[in-house]
Parts: sequence; C-alpha cells; structure tokens
Amino acid sequence: MLENIEEFRVFAANCELPWDGTYLGRNPGRFINMEKIKRKLGFGHKSNELEISSPSNVQHSLHVNKDKETGKWVRTGNLPDQWHNILQKELGLDALEKNPEQAIQAAKLLAYLNNNKNAHMMMPKAEEDECIDKALDDRPPLPPKKQIQQVVPKEKEEPTYINHEVTGSAPAGLKSKEQIKVDTSTVTIRSHQNQGSSSRLSDEEVMLEMRKICNHGDPYNRFQKDREVGAGASGTVFTALDRETNQRVAIKDIDLARQPKKELILNEIKVMKGFHHPNLVNFLDAYVVDDHLWVIMELLRGGPLTDVVMETVMREDQIAAVCKEVLQAIAFLHSKGVIHRDIKSDNVLLGSDGSVKVTDFGFCANVQENEKRNTMVGTPYWMAPEVVTRKQYGAKVDIWSLGIMAIEMIDGEPPYLQETPLRALYLIATTGRPHIPSWDKQTPEFQDFLDHCLEVDVDTRYSADQLLCHPFLRKAAPLKTLVPLIREAQRILHKEF
Repeated sequence: MLENIEEFRVFAANCELPWDGTYLGRNPGRFINMEKIKRKLGFGHKSNELEISSPSNVQHSLHVNKDKETGKWVRTGNLPDQWHNILQKELGLDALEKNPEQAIQAAKLLAYLNNNKNAHMMMPKAEEDECIDKALDDRPPLPPKKQIQQVVPKEKEEPTYINHEVTGSAPAGLKSKEQIKVDTSTVTIRSHQNQGSSSRLSDEEVMLEMRKICNHGDPYNRFQKDREVGAGASGTVFTALDRETNQRVAIKDIDLARQPKKELILNEIKVMKGFHHPNLVNFLDAYVVDDHLWVIMELLRGGPLTDVVMETVMREDQIAAVCKEVLQAIAFLHSKGVIHRDIKSDNVLLGSDGSVKVTDFGFCANVQENEKRNTMVGTPYWMAPEVVTRKQYGAKVDIWSLGIMAIEMIDGEPPYLQETPLRALYLIATTGRPHIPSWDKQTPEFQDFLDHCLEVDVDTRYSADQLLCHPFLRKAAPLKTLVPLIREAQRILHKEF
C-alpha cells in the first residue's frame, strides 16, 4: 500500500510521472482518491496510469498453448511482452499455466474498463465486444493499481454504541463495525441502465438532439446552488434549492466536452425521461448550459448504502429489506429490457426516512465523494462470471451482483476487494461462486437466497421475479429500521447531505 507521502514520491518517480508533491490520500484510515491521484499525476480523462505505448497495426490473435515436450504453457500469437509480464506478475506463472484463457479474458476486460470511461453506460453488446477484443492492442492493465487502491488501515476512535454491544469482528483491513438496534418504516429504490441504439450521430447532431429534449429554460433562475458534494472526471455534483417546488435537489453538472461518447448520454436521458417507478430515483429535469449538461435528480439525504455496510452491522431482516427493494427496481428494469450491469452498494442510495433507491453513480446524481470503490469505472468485484469470461450474458448478471451486494451487507465489503482488479477478475472467472467466511452464521433462508443469486449456471440462477417470491424476503424489516444505521454512519464519517 502507498501509505505515506514518501511512498507516493517514490511511486511517481519510478513511473516518471509529474507530481507537485501534494499528498493526495484521504485522512488516515480512509480510502485514497484515485481520480484525484490520476489528475495530480498528470493524466487526462482519456488516459490511465502507467500507460504503455500502444502497438500499431496489430492483428488481434492471442493464444496460450502447452509445449508438447516440456508440458509447460507457452504464449503464441501477438500477446505483447508487457502484457505477458504483467499477467505473470499479477497472477503468477502457475495461474497462467492452469487457466491461460481466463487470464487473458480478465486482462482484456480490465483494459477495456480502464480505457473506457463510459463502459457502464448504454452500448450495443456487439460494439462492446469489439472494444474489449481490441483492448489488449491499446494498452495493458495497470498492476500498480494494487498499491494505490488498497484499503488503508486506520486507528479509529472508540465507537459509540447504540445498544452498548458489538457483535462479530470486522473483516481484515476494515474498521470495527458497530451493532445498532433499530425501528420501523418504508423503502424505495432507484436504478437505471440500458443498452442503447446502434445509430451513429456526430457530436453536433447529438448536441442538437440533446437541446431539443432538455428544458429550454434558464436553470440559474430556477435553482439556487447550495454546496458541492462531490467531484469526478465527468463533472461536479452539488445540491440546490428548486425555487419552483421549494425542494432541495441534487444536480450533476457534466462537462460534455470531456465525454467521448456523447450519444450514450443522450440515449440515457431519453430512457430516464421515460422510466417512472416508485423504486427508481426520480429524474426531474435536464438542461444544456453552454457545453455542460445539468441533470436534476431527487436528493437522497441518507447517502450511499456503502457507508452503512462499512460502518455498521446490519441484521438479516434489514438485509432482506434492502434486497427486496433493490429487486423490485431490477425486476422493473428487466421488464423493460434494461440491464443495470452495475448493482453494488455504491449505487444504492438511502433516504433520510430509510427509503432505498438504486442509481447509476457514473451518470446520475449520487451525492458522495469518490472513494476507493468508485475510482475504477465498471468496478469488477461485483461482475458475474459470464461477464468476465465473456460468454453470452443477459439480465441475470444483475442477480449475481445483488448476491455480491448481499455479501457486502454481511461482511462490509465484496469478495476479493483486497486483490488487484486483474486478480479479482481472474478469481471470478476461475472460482465462480466466492467463499463466504461467515456462511455458517447465516440462516438457512438467507443461505438459500444467496445460493440462487450466486449460481454460476445462468440457466439455474433465479430471475428477479423468482427471487421476489423467495421466503427470505418475507423476513424484511420495516425500512425505518435503517434510519439509525444511516445516522450512525453519517456521524462516524462526518457526512451530511
């Protein structure tokens, strides 16, 4: 881990990267902000750390075969030396010999995710497959991410206990979690993602179409900016007062000049304007302001579910409540032919009343700062095996991700979070269903629910509609029981939305 300023200095020097000496880590014990690090180290929005020069005129042909005489795996085709060295260093020679194709598929996907800031957004699958296949030709995956992206252990002050007891022990690398007793209420979820159209529009045509579907009024007259609550590569999120409704809202200001695939954003706005469901965060309006897009969303004051799962211990009935609400959102999206493809605790927002709504942090107004989990677009830890191995996949990838999110609610983090993204992808591809250390502590109903979510065989894995009928969800607690958890997480993290 890069735990102090001297290690950052050595890292930057070794990589021959510009750095002004400013320490970019969070407070001790918090996650290092990768987006800020990348910007400080001189990377623009199109590049990634440790960029290795791209080969030109490369014919895509990658094979790993076993030598008949030695019995060892050898590479053939056009796998660049840099890639082979990185794979061997990250995964080990034994892994390359044992599962060479899975290793290469993991590398392709990681390179694609690192190179494609809009990977989570709407893209026709054929186009996406082509981009992934070409990813190794563009640039290799980035092993030093492991050092930057690790959780930094923290000395933490004595927790305040609501019920004066702590249950269980925190996972390695995490702070102690606090057990909290709670009450009753209701939840809602919000989410979106779609696969877009195959039409090709120029940037000028996209901007013209975007201005047609967006509000033509002056947002400065309607909204009174409050404060900035987050910033990333694509823009800034701030809260504001809507003078027309006297309600506070979340606004994401997206710099369109920095978006390489504006048509994806256009398609997503069209989808959001047409989708209305009680379990989806409300899209309120959109404005084009010069070369910026303002997306107006309802404000969820409770923040992301991530804060709750990292700082408190959730009871099984509370986990059931969150799963039920998220499943209702997923079922609605699937009924409309939409796959979210990025279900995780970061993309589940909580209301101050305990309501639960799914969102897509990459585009919608997820009002939180970019922490470790958010720094890599298309985070791999929640991905289904069929996505990593690049088999044909469908809506059930969201069900797998829901199962991984349920593990988050048990343990405070998804499996393999302490691994590098490349190794995590490899383990997902080769191991399939992850090991759950606290498995024996879960009730039979919860175990069965997880079994159906994390079934490697896609045909056997339950659909959203099937899971909504599962007995585990009948244990769901009233949603207002989440309120004390939300408040305690905000107290610990000094957050207020």
